[in-house]
Amino acid sequence: MSMHRDNTVPTVLVAEDHNYDKMILKEVFSRAGITADLHFVGDGEQMLDYLYRRGNFAEELSAPTPALILLDLNMPRLDGRKVIHILRADETLRHLPVIALSTSESQKHITEAYSIGINAYLVKPANIPDYVAKITSLWQFWMVTASLPVVETSLS
Repeated sequence: MSMHRDNTVPTVLVAEDHNYDKMILKEVFSRAGITADLHFVGDGEQMLDYLYRRGNFAEELSAPTPALILLDLNMPRLDGRKVIHILRADETLRHLPVIALSTSESQKHITEAYSIGINAYLVKPANIPDYVAKITSLWQFWMVTASLPVVETSLS
C-alpha cells in the first residue's frame, strides 16, 4: 500500500497549523504502513507559496507537486476556505484532490466544505486506531482505486 500506482512515493501536502496534529498524522501514516513524502505547511499563505513555488519553496525539489492535499480548514493568515477558492479558480491546480481534515462534525461545516470544492471531508477521530483506519481507507481510495489526472512535475 505504500507506493503510488506508478511505483513512486507520492507527495502529500498537509496544511496544518498545530504541531501536535502534525506529529499525530506522521504517526498515523507510519502505523498504516503508508510510505508518503509528507510536506507540512502551517497556514494558507505557506500552502500557496508551496503550490506556486514562491519564497522558501522556489526550488522545485523543495516543493514537489502533491498527489493529494490534506487541508485544515481553520488556519491562521489565510484559512482553508479561501485557499480552496483560489485552487479551484486556478486552471493549473484545480485538478488536485483536496481532503478537508477537521475536528468538526457539524453538518453545516461539512456541507460548506463540499460546496466550495473540497473532494472529501474527514473528521479527525479521537483515537489513533480509528485515525489509522480512516487514513488507510482514504489512501486506498485516492491513491489506489481512483483514477487521477497525470500530475505535471512543474506548476510554474
